Amino acid sequence: MDINKLTVNKILIIDLAFIGDVILATPVTRAVREKWPQAEITMLTVPLTESVAQMNPYVDKTLVYDKRGSHKGLSGMWRMAQELKQYKFDLAICMNFALRGAVVAWLARIPYRLGYDAQHGSWTENHLEVLEPWGFSTADTSLTLAPPEEAVSSLEEKLADQDIAKGKYYVVCPLGSYERKNMPLPMAAQLLRELNSRLPVYLIGGNKEKIDLMGYAQAGKIDEGHVLAGTLNLQELAVFIQNAAGMASVDTGPMHIAQAVNCPTVAIFGPTDPTVWGPRNANSSYIYTHEPCSPCWGKGECQDNICIKKIKAKDIYEKLQ
Repeated sequence: MDINKLTVNKILIIDLAFIGDVILATPVTRAVREKWPQAEITMLTVPLTESVAQMNPYVDKTLVYDKRGSHKGLSGMWRMAQELKQYKFDLAICMNFALRGAVVAWLARIPYRLGYDAQHGSWTENHLEVLEPWGFSTADTSLTLAPPEEAVSSLEEKLADQDIAKGKYYVVCPLGSYERKNMPLPMAAQLLRELNSRLPVYLIGGNKEKIDLMGYAQAGKIDEGHVLAGTLNLQELAVFIQNAAGMASVDTGPMHIAQAVNCPTVAIFGPTDPTVWGPRNANSSYIYTHEPCSPCWGKGECQDNICIKKIKAKDIYEKLQ
């Protein structure tokens, strides 16, 4: 099929995964925009990541697939497809390896559809290889988010009682999507004390992580007012990270946000693979001990979490400096 002979005016990019996955779709959206600069690009996401997709400068509109709510189950999948059919998309690109997105695109009768048949490769390959059947890509594989001005203003309002100067604070994200990713408390406490001796430190995470983050703050002698657990929405968080002097993080969504807003980052990897998910910016780095059992993606039999515990706080601190 010669794609240059197709009329492509409305494109749907389906990404129903996590925060990091939606950010890592940037190169694909950039490649699609370069190929069809006149087209309207819509991204279909889950409710959590809609605000992330809205910060993608190559996306014109967003739609939400609420697979745990109004679009739950097979009947909800059908309703989602009928909603999509009304938009008369010419092309659908499915960024996920699960079947849900591909089935919805087929049910919506979108005439041209691209997707995967298997998962392999690094994140850049995983995401950009979806375009290979039609023979186009992009030379620029960088990540980017553009937080709106409204997020800047609302962040200032929320943190009005804090004396925060741009570029004069550190951000630490010690908790991941599952326990084996987390910074051990002794290591994190030492890191927090070291960083706090230079600049104020803020701990970030979700509202469900507040109790744990308070424990980290207490151990690291960080003011509890510097624990921003569930305080900021994702767009405000992007602005907050963007303005930081640097960030130390485990492998989790905020680490990818940091890359997309060009915040200097040191990422700590244990049970996951930095060659797949690690930072790529010139001002960023990662620490990984290359244990023979890693990556296990949190499913290994190890009870000691040696892959994380071998990492030293001083190494993180020195890399961040």
